[in-house]
Amino acid sequence: RLSHDEVRRLAATAERERIGRDLHDLLGHTLSLITLKLELSRKLIDRDAAAARTEIAEAEKVARHALAEVRAAVTGFRAADLAAELASARLLLESSAVALDYDAPPALSPEIERPLALVLREAATNIARHARASRAEVRFVREDALLRMRIADDGRGASAAEGNGVVGMRERMHALGGSFEFASSKTGTAVEVAVPLPALEQQA
Repeated sequence: RLSHDEVRRLAATAERERIGRDLHDLLGHTLSLITLKLELSRKLIDRDAAAARTEIAEAEKVARHALAEVRAAVTGFRAADLAAELASARLLLESSAVALDYDAPPALSPEIERPLALVLREAATNIARHARASRAEVRFVREDALLRMRIADDGRGASAAEGNGVVGMRERMHALGGSFEFASSKTGTAVEVAVPLPALEQQA
């Protein structure tokens, strides 16, 4: 009985951690982006009303998109695929004057694709919020039984401390049996992940 109780406790802890990561991915950066846009609009309102209205309109679009994602998540139909996430990343980065160049994503199973898409979302949001970059890129490379995804920018680099976002990305990749590398300097930041591919996907 004690063994079963311990298993249930560990399972409940793991589920809480998963829910916490998902909430962070889904809402944390979106709400931060809305806050930043509203703060900017408040600063612009007296000297550039047109620009302030643009920022408010963009904040409204982000909020509506977040609301749709929350509704989909609650009903269990939320999908996160790489193609959609790349398109979303391009829109997000272009709004921050960052040009994004990316490869076409490979066909993958949902079990692999969704964590990769969430890593991409996290990295793109960090570039938009912190990097002050002008260019970014996303590359996919297959190496035998591995798929590598690399996301890099030419921005100012990140602080030495790793935030919740970086920790969450690493945990997602380790849960897949993959690896996670994060490198940052004054000339830019790069995130590279590698995940093992099942035999059927290696042949695709």
